[in-house]
Amino acid sequence: MGAEGRGERAWFLDWLRVAAVGGVFVFHTLRPFDDGDWHVKNAQTSEAIAIVIAFLGLWGLAFFFMISGSAAWLALRWRTALKFLRERAVRLLVPFVVAYVLLSPLQYFIEEHHKGRSTASFFGDVRTFFGDLAGDAPLWLRDTYHLWFLVYLLQFAVLGLPLFLVLRGRTDWIARRCQRRGSVLLLAVPLVPLHLLLLAAPGPEHGWGEFVFFFDFFVVGYLVMSDERLLAAVRRDAVPGLVLGVGAFVLGVVTGIIDFLDGWWPDPGYSWPYLWYSPLITFAVWGWLVAVLGFGLRAPALQRPLPPTLARAAMPFFIVHQPVILAIAYFVVTWDTGLWTKYAVLLPTAFAASAALSWLLSSLPVVSRLFGVKRAGSAGRPRRTREL
Repeated sequence: MGAEGRGERAWFLDWLRVAAVGGVFVFHTLRPFDDGDWHVKNAQTSEAIAIVIAFLGLWGLAFFFMISGSAAWLALRWRTALKFLRERAVRLLVPFVVAYVLLSPLQYFIEEHHKGRSTASFFGDVRTFFGDLAGDAPLWLRDTYHLWFLVYLLQFAVLGLPLFLVLRGRTDWIARRCQRRGSVLLLAVPLVPLHLLLLAAPGPEHGWGEFVFFFDFFVVGYLVMSDERLLAAVRRDAVPGLVLGVGAFVLGVVTGIIDFLDGWWPDPGYSWPYLWYSPLITFAVWGWLVAVLGFGLRAPALQRPLPPTLARAAMPFFIVHQPVILAIAYFVVTWDTGLWTKYAVLLPTAFAASAALSWLLSSLPVVSRLFGVKRAGSAGRPRRTREL
């Protein structure tokens, strides 16, 4: 399934993409209640939620980038390099600019008032926000909030394109070495020294170490989709991947990775414990990616088209969900009640509001294009899937 010449659409990628968006939503609804810093925080936090956050943060975003790399392969099947870059600009750059201008100031206002750093009016904070937009590389802008993901993807598309063109038709050596059961898990081995070197490099949040970490999995997503044998190996090794992912994560928790990350992030550095945890993170992430992608390939329910409404609303949902969560959490965290009661209100309320807003944005003809929704009937050739 899924190599050159395959006749059917890769519908499982669409379903996994939507599942990844849902996972990011859940991740962000939990952030007010873990013990790390975030834009809006509850006074009471939960260590159990911190473990869930660590678990999702380890592999969830890497999975999102891997799916995006797989979608890049699908897009390049029917496009020239220039058309691919133009399509990425329309699908990613336009919605990023629109969302950054409209939604980042709102999130800035909520955070500054929640943390007591501002008493200005909304428009006063908007003027402050746009007064200085310069940020550190590789984001280049400050206060991108959750939109940093789109900035990464834009750069990954440009940086990955020459590599993808070189890899095209040149995967035989890798594919032949992934024919034995469990062997596809060894693709993590060459990533270990690279991540070991770069992840602890000093820099801002979402800096170069993280950039390279996610870019690696973006490229792996393209690589796996580009060869029938690699896809078959991932499908075959879903269970070994799950064992590796669970085992590495549990080993990390038992040996203190949660406390390590609390003290190590967001100011990373090299240390003896880091020499243990960095390879563990790489293997845990790759194990989970193989497991989820492999089970996605196996699941009959995922081999059918997404409902059109769900497919169209995926990108708008991603764009609007965090501002919605912050706006609701801003009030919820002030209530005089327990943590889990607050979460029981925040989760469904934020989901309902985000779903309604994303449906509305995806339904409006001109507005939908500004939020990354494809034109109806723009799927092109019958074998092309929808990409993020």
